[in-house]
Amino acid sequence: MGVLQRFERRLEGMVGLAFARIFKGKVHPAEIAKALQREATEQRKVMGEGRVLVPNVYEVRLGPTDYDNLSEWSEQLAAELADMVAEHVDDEGFQTFGDVQVRLERDDELHTGVFEVASHVADPRAGQRPQRFATDLADDWGGPVPGHDGPPPPPPPARPGLPPLPPLPSLRGQEPAGPSVVGRSGQRPGVTHVLVVDGPGTRHVLGAGSNVIGRGTEADIRLPDTGVSRKHVDVVLEGPVASVQDLGSTNGTLVNGRRVGRQPLSDGDVIRIGHSVLVYRQDGA
Repeated sequence: MGVLQRFERRLEGMVGLAFARIFKGKVHPAEIAKALQREATEQRKVMGEGRVLVPNVYEVRLGPTDYDNLSEWSEQLAAELADMVAEHVDDEGFQTFGDVQVRLERDDELHTGVFEVASHVADPRAGQRPQRFATDLADDWGGPVPGHDGPPPPPPPARPGLPPLPPLPSLRGQEPAGPSVVGRSGQRPGVTHVLVVDGPGTRHVLGAGSNVIGRGTEADIRLPDTGVSRKHVDVVLEGPVASVQDLGSTNGTLVNGRRVGRQPLSDGDVIRIGHSVLVYRQDGA
């Protein structure tokens, strides 16, 4: 069972009700989980001796409706999301500069169903100012750490089984890293591409080529959702890669909380159209 599947099982125990009743039209925790996992991978930095450093502090900004909707479970959800990111970090062989933290924050400018994720590296010692990730890291690891006067303090204790990391150099004034493509390796024999509709749990196996999703009778996968266009989105399967393409729908298509036109999918991606949530799975991968 993968990291996201384990998170979803724990989420079911936390919420205790069908997801569709609680998150209809709103941000789904599975969307946040996938976005955090991708954020960690996209912001990774290769250090000396092949070590890979990723952020340890993640901020999830939610609109007022979504923030209020999750408020009942906010502390537990944040802890579960942090555990999920930590599991992903361990599975990928990454390292963090201190324990993973996830914070849910309210942003009155965000619309319902839309959220934003940001991350940074923060020294776990009190009073340490966060450091934003940058494209390149300085070669000199012996410099002062921002927020401290005098010589740099010793590095924090490493997580079990991982070598300690040296103090971070100053990253001020450098540009943020660009995104990287992850999770789309070649298809292996026996892999089945599936869309799972949240709520009823209906599974739709994708066929090669076009798989149109919509409310109309001509759609290959029909959803009885008034927020879904007659031909809303097409999930195109070409060899080992599935891609989602919006078909000029009225309400648009979101993948992991981001509005998209066309985008390749990776296992566990969450697609939101109208009030419906679908999870893309690669069974047997």
